[in-house]
Amino acid sequence: MGKEVEVFGVNYERFSVGKKLNKLAEKYKIKSVLELPAHGSKAMPSIYSMGFAKAVQTITLINGNRKYMKEWEKIGAGEKVKWIDGINIYNTGLLENAFDFVWNFAFMPTCEQPDDFIEEMKRISKKYVAIFSVNSGNVGFPIHRLVHKKTGIEWTHGDIQYMNRHFIKKKLREHGLKVIETGFVDCPVWPDSLGFRDVRLHRMNLDYNDMDWEAPYVDMLRKNKFPFWMKCVYVVEKLPFPKFIKTVYAHINYTIAEKQE
Repeated sequence: MGKEVEVFGVNYERFSVGKKLNKLAEKYKIKSVLELPAHGSKAMPSIYSMGFAKAVQTITLINGNRKYMKEWEKIGAGEKVKWIDGINIYNTGLLENAFDFVWNFAFMPTCEQPDDFIEEMKRISKKYVAIFSVNSGNVGFPIHRLVHKKTGIEWTHGDIQYMNRHFIKKKLREHGLKVIETGFVDCPVWPDSLGFRDVRLHRMNLDYNDMDWEAPYVDMLRKNKFPFWMKCVYVVEKLPFPKFIKTVYAHINYTIAEKQE
């Protein structure tokens, strides 16, 4: 199987999400992180938590792909990463209050038992629960839906309610969590995936987590050298536009909630 190299949009997504995770670790004094599950969303699995690498003490990856341990070693963070395989994500068997920050990336829409899953995230978190999800408000989202319809390729991206930050916020509150921060990351000047790359990957009929991925972002992070265009796009992303404007061009929304004493 040949390599599938992550494209520029995925590289920028990783850059932006990584910046956010680093800031969250500093802001909320996070020392232990659990990514549940550590899968990939049409991208290399098990490296979404890299943004935490410099700021936290331990990063635990559930049901990840261990062949990408080498990516963590490239950035000098291999000793911080712990892998746990074969876990029932709805009943992990992990200790209660075990991690400062429990989160996932682009998983909730395809989660088969979301309420049970949120309860389990809450149980094993000491302090924070966070959900990062595709933003259905982006202008590219309805085009992506249309591409699936026109090509006859099944919609495999799950429940679009869990791509809406207001719905996610409501669900977390229903589980007794206090929402303390919501917002957007990965807010470039181009629309989110219009679906054409997605269709190509679907037609390959492969499990994304079994593919041989190459992530240029990891080498950028290792060298701490990012393209000039990426830095420029990030400057635009950080402009203080209201959320009702950002929702139109943001690719990812996030919601962070806190456990109540």
